[in-house]
Amino acid sequence: MTFIKKLSSSLIIFIAVFGLTACSEDKAETAGEKVDQMVHDAGNAAEDAGDKIGDMADDAGNAIEEAGEKAADMANDAGDKLSEMKDDASSKLGDMKKDAGNAIEDACEKVKEGVNAEDDDC
Repeated sequence: MTFIKKLSSSLIIFIAVFGLTACSEDKAETAGEKVDQMVHDAGNAAEDAGDKIGDMADDAGNAIEEAGEKAADMANDAGDKLSEMKDDASSKLGDMKKDAGNAIEDACEKVKEGVNAEDDDC
């Protein structure tokens, strides 16, 4: 190895050793504590994010459940309304049937009166 290479290697080693010894033990300990605190804070942030996601999922589930209940109520209301409409239509058809029967009977009686029939019942 040449003298320049030995000298440059020695200088690099000297600077590295000097740099390491220049840092006091307190600074290294403080830096380690800061790193520990950062890791702890990051863990808490991740846990909080997980809790928020869980809350959002619960809220979404509740909203879906409420929507399902509303849809069921609407379906029941629609069924009740259809039943009511069917009953009304049935009643009206019954009245129309009765009115048609009466109209036929009246027409029959008029025809019998017009021909002077002895039996005027229809």
